[in-house]
This record gives sequence, structure tokens and C-alpha cells, in this order.
Amino acid sequence: MSSKSSKKNISFKAIYAVLGVALACLTPIRIYQLICLNERDSSGFFARINPSVYIFYALAIIFAVALFVLVTLSNKVTASKSVRGKSKSLLIGSALFALGLAYDTGICVGSFIKAVTSYGAGSNVMAYLFSNGMFALFFEAVFGLCACIYFILFALYYNDGKGNFSDYKFLALTPLFWAMFKTVYRFMTKISFTVLADLMLELGMLIFMMLFFMSFARISSQVCQKYEMRKAMRYGLIGAMFALVIGISRLAVTVCGLSSTLPTGFPFSLTDLTFGIFAIIYVAACSKSGRSASEDDLLADNDEKPSKDTVDEDFLNN
Repeated sequence: MSSKSSKKNISFKAIYAVLGVALACLTPIRIYQLICLNERDSSGFFARINPSVYIFYALAIIFAVALFVLVTLSNKVTASKSVRGKSKSLLIGSALFALGLAYDTGICVGSFIKAVTSYGAGSNVMAYLFSNGMFALFFEAVFGLCACIYFILFALYYNDGKGNFSDYKFLALTPLFWAMFKTVYRFMTKISFTVLADLMLELGMLIFMMLFFMSFARISSQVCQKYEMRKAMRYGLIGAMFALVIGISRLAVTVCGLSSTLPTGFPFSLTDLTFGIFAIIYVAACSKSGRSASEDDLLADNDEKPSKDTVDEDFLNN
């Protein structure tokens, strides 16, 4: 853990400004690439490489590193405890993400049923399901549904400030499991990684999404949450950057009636947008909670057995 004296007076307004600049730079480039550079067979490869490809990847790396460093050095990061009491922003953010998860779950269930019912009889169905990632898709749907339920409970708490979502420790982990199986399914995509922008972007988003949900689960369930808020903030903002670039660019192309330029298997997904919105709202709400990061020093170390004394018992009293 870095010493307190090494932290800088970096406000979250400055960090959000960097995120805004990142979206303003990356999204138009990605829309241009989807319309003008992708192969027309919808394989996801670039039909040709021009300077925009190198510029896009370079900027994506630069902005991701900038967000990581700024949050790491900022002394404005708050304690690793959930925001307490009513919060309209968290109510809206978690409700939107629950909607996105419901959308993703519906797509997964539909794809799984279609794959099973269309597969010819008399062959090895189990081998087919394993080789085509259908089991990963099935578990993505299962954990997506559980995560949807959790974020509904999350939203209900911030609607009236009553209840305690920290009791649902398994449900708090389901967004992480959902992202993990989503990643497994993407890794089984039968296509080259060499110059495939969409797959590389999604994997970047999913990696930071998993890291965010790992810290989010610890903070929300009050288990081993010491020093997790800084991780949740930096991974959440980087994941949001990738998610919003993906979501906005695909939405723009779809609205313009050019969805045929999107690679097969990579359509617009409401989940990308809603995750990006939720991650930003979550970080913003936590950064305004007013709880000093020094409170983390009062929490039990991660390798200690949790006790009643380490639980944030006043969670429901505000």
C-alpha cells in the first residue's frame, strides 16, 4: 500500500475529464473503422490497415494507463465501504445495469435454445455444446440472471435506504462469474486475434470488468474489503471507457442502418452501455461519500478471519 504522503491532490473532476476526452477521441475513430475498414463478410477483420488503426490502439493504451495512474495517485479515493442511505444516482445506475443484464440473459437463453434445437439428431450433442462454447453461454445466462436479481436488490436499497444488500454474499459474486463466463465464451470465438478490433476491445473490457466486480463484491459484501476501493475505481473507469466506446460505436452504426458492417456475433448490446454508465455512477457516488480512506486502516487485514467487529454495523442506520 502506498504511503499517504505519496498521494497527490488529483480531483475526480480531472479524472472524469480524462475519461471524457478518451471517449471523445476513441468513439468517432471506432465508428469510422466499423463503417469504412471492416471486411464486408462481417468476419471482424480489417479489410485494410490505415493510420487510424495504430492511432486507435495507441490512444486506448495511453488513456487506460492515464486513468490507472491518476486514480492510483489521487488522495481523493474514499474508504472501502459502500455508500449508505438513499442515492438517486446509484438507484438509476444499478437499475439500468439490471436491465442490461436482463437483456444479456435473454440473448444468451435465446442463442442456447436455438443452438440446441437446430442441432441434428443422432450426433454427439454434448461434444457440440462444449466445442462451440454453449456451456459457457449457458452459465453466462445463469449468472447473468442472478446478477440481475442482485442489482435489483442493490437498486431497492438505494431507493429507500432500507435493507442490507451486504447479506447477499453469494449474489455479490455473481456479476464476477457472469463476466468470467462471458470472457470464456469470447475466447472460444473461432477467429484470429491478430487484427480483430472488436474481439480485442471486448476482451479488454471484460478483463477490467472482472477486476472491477472482484473489488465491488468485496466492498458490497464487507468481506476482505480493505484497500479495495482504489482498485474498484481505477478498474471500473477503465472498463467503462472500453464498454462505452464499444456500446456507443455499435449503437451509432446500428441506428444509421449500417448494422451489416458489424462483425458476425458482435452486435450492439445494451449491457455494454449500462455497465459503463453504472461503473461511472458507482465511482462518482463513492468518491463523494465523504468517508476518509484512513478508515481502511481500521478494517481487518485480508488474511484475518472476519469478525462481527469488522462489519460496518452502522450501514443501515443512515
